[in-house]
Amino acid sequence: MPDGRIITVFAAKGGCGKTTVATNLAVALAARGTRRVCLVDLDLRCGDVAEALGLRPRYTLRNAVGWAGELTAGRVALLMTKFRPGLDCLLAPTAPGDGERISGALVSELLSQLPAAYDFVVVDTPARFDGVVLAALDAADHHVLVTTPDRPALKSLRRTLDVLDLLMYDPDARSVLVNRSANGLPAADLDQLIRSPITWQLPSRDDVPASINRGEPLALTQPDHPVSQAVRRLADALLPSDGRCSRDPPPG
Repeated sequence: MPDGRIITVFAAKGGCGKTTVATNLAVALAARGTRRVCLVDLDLRCGDVAEALGLRPRYTLRNAVGWAGELTAGRVALLMTKFRPGLDCLLAPTAPGDGERISGALVSELLSQLPAAYDFVVVDTPARFDGVVLAALDAADHHVLVTTPDRPALKSLRRTLDVLDLLMYDPDARSVLVNRSANGLPAADLDQLIRSPITWQLPSRDDVPASINRGEPLALTQPDHPVSQAVRRLADALLPSDGRCSRDPPPG
C-alpha cells in the first residue's frame, strides 16, 4: 500500500496566519470521508493547534520522548488526539520547557511512521529554522509557504526561498500562499519583492479571528466562506492527479 503525503506549512515570520492555514487545510483534506488526515503541531514552545481546534490533549509529542528510537505504529497511535472522524492531531507539549526535549531526530522518526496510517499529514511549524523544522521540511512531499502582503513578511519569505534553494529542495514541490491578500501591496509589488510566483491567496476577513477564538475552523463550520473556498482549492490541488488517495479502494 502506498504511503500518504506530508505537507509542511511554514512561515519564517510570526503572525502570518500559518496555524490558521494548517488547521483549515487539514479539515478541508479530511472533508471527504474516505481520507484519513493527521495534523501535527511542531511549534514546541507555543503551539496553538489545540486552542485553534478547542482540544484538551491527554497525550502530546512530549510523550514520544521515552520511545525515541523505538517508535511503533501502535505507540504513535496512542499519542493522537481525535478532532473528528478522519482527522487526528499530534499536538505540541503543553508544559513550558517540554518542547526542548524533542529533537529533530525524534521528529524524523515520527514523520516516517505517519504516512503509512494517513492519506495526508499536515505539519504546522514554528517561525524559525531549527533542527525540528528542517526535519519537517526534509520529510515533506510539499511545502506551503505562508506570508502576508507587507514588506517585512515578504522579505522574510524571500530569504526563506533562498534558504530552501540553498538546501536544494525541489521548487516544483512548493506553494506560496499570501494570507490576508486584500490588505497589502499590489500584486506587481509582491512578485518583485519575492521574485517567485504566488500560487494561492486567502482573502482578508474580519471573522477569521473569531473562528479561531471559538476553536471552530471556518472550513468546517462555514464551508461556503471565501476563506474556506480558497483553502478547499488548495486542498484539491494537493490531491493526486486522479483524485484518489492511498487508502481508497481501487476503481471498479
